[in-house]
Amino acid sequence: EMKKEILKKYGVIISVLVPVIILVIIRASGKDHFQPDAKRLSEKSVDRSNIILPDRLQSLGENILIISLEKNKKAYIPENMRVISIQPDSILTDANTSLIRNYKGSIVFASEDISISSRIWMLLSQMGYEKLYILSNDPEPEALKYEFRPDTITRPEF
Repeated sequence: EMKKEILKKYGVIISVLVPVIILVIIRASGKDHFQPDAKRLSEKSVDRSNIILPDRLQSLGENILIISLEKNKKAYIPENMRVISIQPDSILTDANTSLIRNYKGSIVFASEDISISSRIWMLLSQMGYEKLYILSNDPEPEALKYEFRPDTITRPEF
């Protein structure tokens, strides 16, 4: 009798709380977090193994797709390479992520501004995509030489 009364009184709360707890446990134990992969991903950026020069593209194998993040193909992209153009703001559409996920080879991002390619590389790498590279015609890109410093004007704790 007492159990029925408690169940009747707290049944709605229990029926909502139990699935939420289960979902939190599943989410906390999943591999979809950026944190565990941060060290692994940062190593590729630090040692610049994610940057490839045009004359080294063949070292990636034969199945290479270059994604130009601008409307026009860049002059430093070799003529014999497969190149498609995707605007950075549409890289996460279902069609584009499906293309990248299902591509059986290396994918190289090319942009006049290497910081755009780097952002796309980092975003997709954090999402679990592999065999991604950044095409650069400069072995030591100026945009990647400086240490990131947070904006101290908008963050009062600095």
